[in-house]
Amino acid sequence: MEVLPVNVYKDSLNPILDLLNETNIEYQMRDECSGIVMASSGVIDVLVNASIWVSLASVVISYIKAKNGREVIITTKDRQIIHAKGLDSKQLENLLQHAKNIVAIDTNKE
Repeated sequence: MEVLPVNVYKDSLNPILDLLNETNIEYQMRDECSGIVMASSGVIDVLVNASIWVSLASVVISYIKAKNGREVIITTKDRQIIHAKGLDSKQLENLLQHAKNIVAIDTNKE
């Protein structure tokens, strides 16, 4: 099954997991080997299916709007890097269908 990796940084792990659970998006937590230096706090592999894009766009928008200092960066399969802030749901749906990787960052603590 195809997956879309979501790298989470700083305090973004729990908020992203909460939103994925609320929208019933299936995912797996990637096991990382201890002793390997990781730039991100973790990786969530979102299980991709034909009907996921509307829900995943909703997760991205909700995550960004919930708190200042949150950022979502999408890297497409053709290596374009796009900041999701300011995109509407339809734009995100189309973009996510071509995504290779998503990065979620929360730079501010509550």
